[in-house]
Amino acid sequence: MLDVREVAVGYREGIDILQGINLQVEAGAITSIIGPNGAGKSTLLRCLFGLLPPRRGEVLFEGQSINGWPPDRRKAAGIAYLPQHNSTFPHLTVEENLKLGGWLLRRDRAELGRRIEAVYGIFPPLAERRKVSATNLSGGQLRMLSVAKEIVTPPRLLLVDEPSVGMAPIVAGELYELLVRLPEQGITILLVDQNITDAVRIAERVYLIGEGRVQREGSGAWFAAHLEEVIREMLQGAHPVEEGTHGD
Repeated sequence: MLDVREVAVGYREGIDILQGINLQVEAGAITSIIGPNGAGKSTLLRCLFGLLPPRRGEVLFEGQSINGWPPDRRKAAGIAYLPQHNSTFPHLTVEENLKLGGWLLRRDRAELGRRIEAVYGIFPPLAERRKVSATNLSGGQLRMLSVAKEIVTPPRLLLVDEPSVGMAPIVAGELYELLVRLPEQGITILLVDQNITDAVRIAERVYLIGEGRVQREGSGAWFAAHLEEVIREMLQGAHPVEEGTHGD
């Protein structure tokens, strides 16, 4: 579904945070990106959503180059982005936030209504609070609303940045279980998270990014079986592995 080829990107001229990233995201799967702080994981998601242009390289979505596409065009094409911090409007109700999430369906009120009810089916706690303003929700409920708002208009690919940041472990666990169910709704997920254990556990494919490049890649099962080694590499500063030594 997504093919990232030799992408380099940065915030200042002459300083590339990512120096040639290659990765693929398979349709219907959860792919996780892990790595130390400052490795450029969130930067990559911003680039994929069109918020940062790549200095070189190419991004293909379903076989088509999307270099140069602005975020609204990527959104209309089926790419949604859940940023690290809550993207809700605090003084609007839960339902008003969801209606904003379904902006692309605004001319079809019946379909928008059906989609909102479908989202309530996935997130029952939000259905119980549909008339409550977002400012009165708990941290976990706010994060849930952020996810729900992005899937009112069902994306084909959801870019998720640090979904569990600042959450209690129990609430974070509930959120991960919701993410696991989204591929059943036809939503492919590219996940960035510091919660390495859960990010690896729910992923079919995992990429370890460090020093601006992919340093290891493999199945979620491989990473789970070698988690201590992976964490040690992250803490010590891993070096790019030779071709053929990536985890399978």
